[in-house]
Amino acid sequence: MLLASFRWKRFGQSRREGRDRQDRRDGILRVHRVLPIQPVLPILPCLCALLVISLSGATASSPTFELVQPELFSASGAMPNAWADFDNDGHVDEFVGFRGRPNRLYRQDHGRFEDVAAAVGLADNIETRAAAWGDYDGDGNIDLYVGFAGGAPNKLYRNDGDGRHFTNVAPGLGLDVTGVTRQVSWIDYDNDGDLDLFIAFRDKPNRLFRNDGGRFTDVTAESGIGDPRKSVGAVWFDINGDGDLDLFVANQNGDTNGLFRNDGGRFIDVAREWGVDAPRRSAEFGGVGPAVADFDGDGYFDLFVANYGPSALYRNERGRRFTDVTKAAGLFFEQHATTPSWGDYDNDGRPDLYVAGFLVNVTHYPDHLFHNEGTNAGGARFRDVLPALVNDHDASHGVQWVDFDQDGALDLALANNDPGGGHYLFRNLLPAARARQSLAIDVVDSKGRHTKPGAEVRVYAAGTRRLISSGLVDTGGGYCSQNVMPVHVATGAADRVDVEVTTMAKGGRKVTKISGVDPKTALRPLVLRISD
Repeated sequence: MLLASFRWKRFGQSRREGRDRQDRRDGILRVHRVLPIQPVLPILPCLCALLVISLSGATASSPTFELVQPELFSASGAMPNAWADFDNDGHVDEFVGFRGRPNRLYRQDHGRFEDVAAAVGLADNIETRAAAWGDYDGDGNIDLYVGFAGGAPNKLYRNDGDGRHFTNVAPGLGLDVTGVTRQVSWIDYDNDGDLDLFIAFRDKPNRLFRNDGGRFTDVTAESGIGDPRKSVGAVWFDINGDGDLDLFVANQNGDTNGLFRNDGGRFIDVAREWGVDAPRRSAEFGGVGPAVADFDGDGYFDLFVANYGPSALYRNERGRRFTDVTKAAGLFFEQHATTPSWGDYDNDGRPDLYVAGFLVNVTHYPDHLFHNEGTNAGGARFRDVLPALVNDHDASHGVQWVDFDQDGALDLALANNDPGGGHYLFRNLLPAARARQSLAIDVVDSKGRHTKPGAEVRVYAAGTRRLISSGLVDTGGGYCSQNVMPVHVATGAADRVDVEVTTMAKGGRKVTKISGVDPKTALRPLVLRISD
């Protein structure tokens, strides 16, 4: 009991405890945390040993980050943040939506960023709650759908070519809908090869628009996807392995969640049968953000949901249902959590989990970075290792793991909409040898277009079925955002690996394989083209 009390106190201590030493070089702020010396109580020797083991272990798995261009990314009011290579120069760029100031588009030039939103036509000064990149017209240029908080019609910005300018084409396509917009996702729910559009709302039923050769048809009613509950987050993935994308929706204000199984384009809510409906104790509780990863390495994608109230980790029971394993995994906490995001920051093959928290008028409401300690007889366990630097520049909404500098280690982009917050970018200082134990898999169709959201990427030790790591082509998350960027997968200590990508097709699940990939010499990103 005494040890448990100690750990609780560590998590509850002041977020400003300690002091910082700072130095600035090459536009990068480096903060070195100097913690105060704590008095040691005269407790039993065995308990002292346990404490030493616990604290020394935290140092070994804690990541080291440095801030990138902190002055540029210090503006407050940020909410969604989404990454894509909008100008086709080989470097991913970041869009950030704001409340209280114009939106920004940061073009990357070999690790340096510049805001070009006004120059390309994306600097809306409307409270922006959703941002989803996707090549809706299949021309090879990534377009952007932007969702607002209410009143102003949403916009679909067509990329007019290599990011030189964006034009709002939503009115002509019937996509200028209004409402309290939340998650927006470009997905191919009917497996016809083009991107359809899903939009979640807090104040009206969710909607689904089918892409019919560049024109859009509202199929909300006939598909059964028009959930009237107060939706916030949503994520698409193939829950049961039948070859099409299903939809999980996190609902707020006391509403239960939805899990919509895709039965050939008709959606059935099976949340209760699958164990993820999460009945609420009151209207103050509810779901906010979902995120998907195979946390236990069994080959099936699991689900974490950040909630107002207790958040939850659901293990996928081989495509039959989900089981709540939150407490067993060491992830039980009860607070105003908003946004989860999985990312293997140390390339050990086990996805780690960042969870942002938010409370009005609290600049640094607690965030968590849970390191995946691996599986044992009781299943995977997680431990909070949030670094001091991130603690002091944390998120309230947007959370994205992205290898923006292509060094093989996942970096971290956060957005905090509090007046005292920022939208900081952190470079992961993983040692170079460890960083190279990864691949960046860019999944495209036969024409080189990004039309495969929800595709599953798995890495095996070469010539075996020993699964090392896995990931999904993004279908939405990170707070009401969607990225178009390569899937980061670890390769461990393997000299060579086999990469398998499972895509959804008219005939069901289709597997495309590349054998004998050497992580040390593989292109970054490694483009995997899916044949028709």
